[in-house]
Amino acid sequence: MDQVSIPAHGGERATATGASGTAKALVKGLTLVDLVAAADGPVRLGELVTASGLPRPTALRLLDVLLEQRVLETADDGSYALGPRLAVWGQRYLDGLDVRAHAEDLMAALAEQTRETCFLGIRDERSVLYLAKADSPQAVRPAARVGTRNPLHSTGIGKALLAFGPPEEALEYADGPLEVKTPNTIVEPQRLAEELEATRARGYAIDDVENEDGVRCVAAPIRDHAGDVIAALSVSAPAYRFALEDLPALAPEVLAVALEIASRIGYREPAA
Repeated sequence: MDQVSIPAHGGERATATGASGTAKALVKGLTLVDLVAAADGPVRLGELVTASGLPRPTALRLLDVLLEQRVLETADDGSYALGPRLAVWGQRYLDGLDVRAHAEDLMAALAEQTRETCFLGIRDERSVLYLAKADSPQAVRPAARVGTRNPLHSTGIGKALLAFGPPEEALEYADGPLEVKTPNTIVEPQRLAEELEATRARGYAIDDVENEDGVRCVAAPIRDHAGDVIAALSVSAPAYRFALEDLPALAPEVLAVALEIASRIGYREPAA
């Protein structure tokens, strides 16, 4: 079996400040679970000892408890993998997951930083459904409200959802009627396909006055624990203070906030 590479904690996690007695043992046990979860496959005892900084007898004692409680399990060669109990816990967590609750403080900070309006939306059949909004401190703002819908193909959020979602769903969407919202709305299937390809290439979507007269936006996808795109985040502003050439400069900020929201709901970026 090839050796599995896991990040070393150097014992730091195992000696959490303020933990003592049973609590300290719990922290050490969670360190071992974290290391197994971070690996690309089953992990050998020696690797866990090295990465955690724990004495071998301590690691063995904790691993035996984790095996007994089905938090971990062993492979045929004695290496360690995540156990079925974690699947139960994880599903319970996901069942109660509210992406809006994890996003609202970050959206407020982004709106304050950019001085423009921030939206969070999900796909609802052929529309974007707006779940949350952080208003610009400026008087002139986009018209969309929480609970309203707009077409996928004419909005930054919608194009992010289409571009980074399953390709077959984007093709199916393009075959349907594409509503004209402004003179800039893309309504030809081939042009929409090209726009989605460009969106994938640059990593973010642009609405160049395609949904609401006089409004531009830049949007980024939000992924869940499985890497699937479940929502998108945008910053929108009146076109007179949000030139097309300004969008690439703002995109990294939107992408960073979208990634932070994703990390809060369990997404982990693939290793480079």
